[in-house]
Amino acid sequence: MCNKLIFSFLLLTSSLFAQVDFQKAMLYKADINSKTAYEMQKKGILIIDVRTKREFQTLRAKDSINIPVFYEQKGRRVFNKNFAQEVYAALNGDLNKEAILICRSGSRTKLASNLLSFQGFKNVYNIKNGFAYDWTKVKLPVEK
Repeated sequence: MCNKLIFSFLLLTSSLFAQVDFQKAMLYKADINSKTAYEMQKKGILIIDVRTKREFQTLRAKDSINIPVFYEQKGRRVFNKNFAQEVYAALNGDLNKEAILICRSGSRTKLASNLLSFQGFKNVYNIKNGFAYDWTKVKLPVEK
């Protein structure tokens, strides 16, 4: 039922997607740094790594989960059409639950955070400079 609702919402609002520049907009809760994200994670907030599976398997923020916003196919990145549904499932169907998104540099998470917020997620945070330029620079916990 919930999947049908999200899918219906996507169909109804698909024309609006063309009118929103998701790279420049800020529809989500806030940009945060890695230290803030780590403190939030210690309080139980989920960190979702939106990088590709290959990137995630190489090295990632400790205790994060992987929901790629893009998949790698034949050397290209292809949008994950199920991204919002997978995030929805990871948040136990709660659009109000807080979630933190991380990628390599912060650009994919800005896009992903805006997409999720546009689709009704209320408390999405973006790690502004991502895994490579913030999380690892301040030496926060990682795992392989």
